[in-house]
Amino acid sequence: MDTGDGNYFEISQGDPNQSSVEGVFRHLALRVNDCKAALELARNAGAEVTVEPRDVTLSNDPPLQIRVAFFKGPDGELVELFEDDQT
Repeated sequence: MDTGDGNYFEISQGDPNQSSVEGVFRHLALRVNDCKAALELARNAGAEVTVEPRDVTLSNDPPLQIRVAFFKGPDGELVELFEDDQT
């Protein structure tokens, strides 16, 4: 979902065939200005970090370079932070 000003809100449904799903929803993606700093805020608040910041190329046309990091939210949901300088 485009929430305006180049920001997006993304929710992904869990696998219905998976018998054990944590949290109310499986995945939440949030665009941030500084992926590393945002992840440190989550870590300092007690979040379990599952993926440290790393660069990823999305196979758009043209390809889109982003930086991502992941942590678990309070109910076990997976929270993705992504930094994107191109949008």
